Amino acid sequence: MFGKAGKRIVGSVLGFLVPDACPVCARAMPEPGGDLCAGCAVSLRELPSPRCSQCGGAADSALAVCGECLQTGARPWRHAVSVFAYGGTVRDMVHRLKYGKQPYLAGFLGQRMARAWQAHGTGIPEVVVPVPLHLWRRLRRGYNQAGLLAEQVAQAIDVPVVPALVRARATRRQALLDIDSRKANVKGVFAPRPRWSVAGRHVLLLDDVLTTGHTLGEAARTLCEAGALAVSVLTAARG
Repeated sequence: MFGKAGKRIVGSVLGFLVPDACPVCARAMPEPGGDLCAGCAVSLRELPSPRCSQCGGAADSALAVCGECLQTGARPWRHAVSVFAYGGTVRDMVHRLKYGKQPYLAGFLGQRMARAWQAHGTGIPEVVVPVPLHLWRRLRRGYNQAGLLAEQVAQAIDVPVVPALVRARATRRQALLDIDSRKANVKGVFAPRPRWSVAGRHVLLLDDVLTTGHTLGEAARTLCEAGALAVSVLTAARG
């Protein structure tokens, strides 16, 4: 109906009549072109540098990895990047995205994730793979939040989304379990989807939060067994 010039004009008029809203608090943006209001920009500080190369969180020593990753040992992926520490406003945003029927938050978080990868990632991923939900949980939720984040990141870094994994069985929510139970809960839970090959490719594996890393670790191992050349991890937050 409209050409490119017409769409720009319509977009400008709508932006004037209906100003952009801060995705966190829904207040009008004080500055054009920003993605947060001034108050939320203060409360949503990204993780400082240097970053831990194994979990994407803040490095707490002169080493390239944090103390927790030193104790955990080698992760089953090449490199990890996270954007925020998980807590406060960030925790609230993730819960609203996952459980509060607010999928629009994936737009803001996904763009910040793409920016963080471009600043702190290593290598050039060839495909983006979201951590899948079990079918019944996805039907109840209406969407997979990791899939929405993956679409945003893939568009920003110009690589395709490949749904290369499926959950072979339902599991309990990891957040409700202790560390030992979390590992057992996700053991063998993922299976490759042969139609979507990752063989010989550098895969960027996406999820919303990295806490213990058991879920992402199981997904990364499955991708490697399916022939992925390398797996890197990108999350919105480090718990």
